Amino acid sequence: MPDAAKPIVTHQDWQAIFALLDVALELEPASRAAWLAALSPEQAHLSPMLAQLLQAHAARETDDFLRSPASFTVAQEPASAAAAGVIAAGDLIGPYRLLREIGQGGMASVWLAERADGLLERQVALKLPHVSWGAASFAERMARERNILASLAHPNIARLYDAGLAADGRPFLALEYVAGEPIDVHARERRLGVRERVALLVQVARAVAHAHARLVVHRDLKPSNILVDAQGQVHLLDFGIAKLVDPSLAGADDGTQLTQSFGRALTPDYASPEQIRGDAIGTASDIYSLGVVAFELLAGVRPYRLKPGLGAAALADAIAAMQVPLASGVAVEPPQRGALRGDVDAILAKALAKPSAERYPTVDALADDLERHLRGEPVQARPESAWYRADRWVRRHKLETAVGAALVVAVPAGAAAQAAVMVAIGAGAAVALWQMRRARRQAQVAKSEAARAEQVKAFALSLFESADSDAGAGAATTAVDLLQSARRRIEGELTRQPEIATELMTAIGFALIGQGRPDDAASLMEQAVGLATRNIGLEDVRTLAAHVVYGEALVAVGKNREAMAVLKPAVERARRLRDTHAEVEAWRWLSTAQTRDGDVLAGVASAHAAIAALGAVAPGDRRALLDAQQAYGQLATALSHARGPGIADAARKSLEYSRQLHGTRVVLSMLAIRAVLGDGLVAEGQVQAGLRELERAYADTVALVGPSHPAATNRASRLGTTRLEAGDVRGAIEVFRAALEASRTAPGESKLARIGFFQHSLATALSAAREREAALPHFVEAVRLLDQAGGSMAAVAFRSRSAHALALAWLGRLKEAEEAFAGLGAAPVMALEKAAHHGRLAVLRSLQGRHDEAIELARDWVGAVENFPSKTTRAQSLATLGHALLAAGRAAESAPACERAVALFLEAQPQESPDRAEAARALEQARAELSKSVVPR
Repeated sequence: MPDAAKPIVTHQDWQAIFALLDVALELEPASRAAWLAALSPEQAHLSPMLAQLLQAHAARETDDFLRSPASFTVAQEPASAAAAGVIAAGDLIGPYRLLREIGQGGMASVWLAERADGLLERQVALKLPHVSWGAASFAERMARERNILASLAHPNIARLYDAGLAADGRPFLALEYVAGEPIDVHARERRLGVRERVALLVQVARAVAHAHARLVVHRDLKPSNILVDAQGQVHLLDFGIAKLVDPSLAGADDGTQLTQSFGRALTPDYASPEQIRGDAIGTASDIYSLGVVAFELLAGVRPYRLKPGLGAAALADAIAAMQVPLASGVAVEPPQRGALRGDVDAILAKALAKPSAERYPTVDALADDLERHLRGEPVQARPESAWYRADRWVRRHKLETAVGAALVVAVPAGAAAQAAVMVAIGAGAAVALWQMRRARRQAQVAKSEAARAEQVKAFALSLFESADSDAGAGAATTAVDLLQSARRRIEGELTRQPEIATELMTAIGFALIGQGRPDDAASLMEQAVGLATRNIGLEDVRTLAAHVVYGEALVAVGKNREAMAVLKPAVERARRLRDTHAEVEAWRWLSTAQTRDGDVLAGVASAHAAIAALGAVAPGDRRALLDAQQAYGQLATALSHARGPGIADAARKSLEYSRQLHGTRVVLSMLAIRAVLGDGLVAEGQVQAGLRELERAYADTVALVGPSHPAATNRASRLGTTRLEAGDVRGAIEVFRAALEASRTAPGESKLARIGFFQHSLATALSAAREREAALPHFVEAVRLLDQAGGSMAAVAFRSRSAHALALAWLGRLKEAEEAFAGLGAAPVMALEKAAHHGRLAVLRSLQGRHDEAIELARDWVGAVENFPSKTTRAQSLATLGHALLAAGRAAESAPACERAVALFLEAQPQESPDRAEAARALEQARAELSKSVVPR
């Protein structure tokens, strides 16, 4: 049992103190004593210091860190002078001179500062943690976060300009200085109406969506973090900072215990239910918090008030039991109630749904609904009905409605009244004539559609009637035979009927992809697109469908750049034609192409766009259900490649829609998402559960379509890679061998890339098993085939060359290894790939006795992957550094690197791999060397 009187002596204690203080300052002053008494046993020794801080703070609230600065007088001194960190106006913090304090919270103070080095004339909001918290490691975390936030180039997000260490070791963050007011204060003081407030919320939502597309979740949305300047422009503050300053989020992220949730930087009244419970946090959490902000901004009160003084578990229970009222029923100002009734009530209720799956799928979808409300259009949050749509039409077309009403009332009143509305009668006649012509056109279109449907039906039946003769005597007609026969007949019989030919070619192209013949599909769809563009025109749904399937086929054969060139304009045409299905499909395959081409953030953004395009998904609408299943599946896949949060959540949503569509029937799309779910479970640390899901998905895919189908080889690739990560080297070799043999029998030109990829994968697994001599020919063949494939395979070819050189080095063939490495130095590859290459080169340099070079190269790899999600990759980089330091006789530096490597291996690998065993031996050797150097007294 911890001692409540235990002194606070560590930076971890101070870190916990200030995180807890942020929670305490959200409570009513009268409730803070009860909250202190309810602290967990592990936190009890912090209670006296918290009590002193709260007593000094008295009744002052510092919820907004850019306003109302608080000052504390603390009797107990911090553990060090650096922790005390007394600063004043005029002090230099890095290149910044402090001007005046503009805010203070539990964890940090914020100062208005200016550049003092003359490089830039810029004022910034300089955020300074109260304690150094182990300055070096914290500064490294801030540098990583700076790189993430640098991508958030959006006019409504306050930029992070800089991060670093001051001379006294204090970390700092330099943010854009915003001269503005919190959004609720701005709206209240200017007495903004509901429409103006909704417009502000749209700005907020679009900014949050911009960050979500770049894998940054805010985690602490509240009015004080949303400032509005004098021009009415919204600025979001603290984007990503909560994650940065919270140690529980820097490593384990979402896996902390419920009792640790109070150690996080969150505001209970605005936090989502999953955030309060300590569950995994994804983009849905920000949607909920934004819903609370919107409710308060529009109604003037929060949707609920949590009882002060509750412990973690009680707070979670209270959130779950709380019923959110209608905003129109509790609005402070009576005039607001009518404006909130209906659409706004529905929008807020959807954003504030307790289960995350029932909220808006994306923040963009929430923003879209707010904009629909502003335009008077039907919103997705309300169930569709003819009456509702008519009501929205009347609201948008008040003049036309008034004219119609005048006709109804005035015409029966006689000649005088008729004379008064002659203009309206003329307008009405024009409308009636237009409606008559429109009805006639629709009847003609319906007749034409029916005739075309009969032609398509007759053509399809004729294919089956001639199937046996087409296949040849005694041959069984396969699906591919039938599709190829259909293709030949279309090309010969239907070129003069481009509409029918385009539809049939598109259907056959789609089916050929499903049968594992993407090369045939790509050539057919190139014909279909040309035929449709020349004879039907680009602005036709049939031409659009052909382009989307053509893009899918190009992705399937690895021509990702060509696919993007087809799919990007298809997205815009789908929007113009209001073809939701085509838009979702175009976004989905564009996301796949971008991800496979290496632009994973663009891939995630496109996947989010596919979900935003979905609209409402009715339970019985099979097309909408299929679109939703595939859109969420693509989001899960893109997040998996980006190693971002929310993989398993997106996969589960996709599977939920799939079960509504297919019940218990096993289909390829469901198996693909089960594999992604397995990957997500592994990413969340549930390695064994994830492996079981991947193994079942692979076995079921092989049973459904055979081992040589692209879907089966894709499953094999994911399963083998995950087994390697988990330390099951023999299991990975088994899977990769089977996939390599299956790829040899696959049809189509794209099989060369697949064979090359699995040659590389098998060689990598053999090297990991220390069968390096056996791996060499596989590396050589992989390079040959991947060079032929080119395109997106170029990066894998580079990796194979580098790994081949490493295998030569380990086999003692140093001269050959040097020559192999020499040809790779100037290769144009991504930074992470280059760093891994440096890690391999470090081994050669160490074996050559060039120890300083080896250590520098190994450190480059360690630094590049320090924030990489794969623990196995991080462990391998640290083990390489540890070996290099040990070979250089620097055992004192080697031991910590080896110790961290072994700890990561133990977390990532349920089974002991050769890598893990060698790291453990290196650690023992380093410790033995250190013990020899200790001179007994």
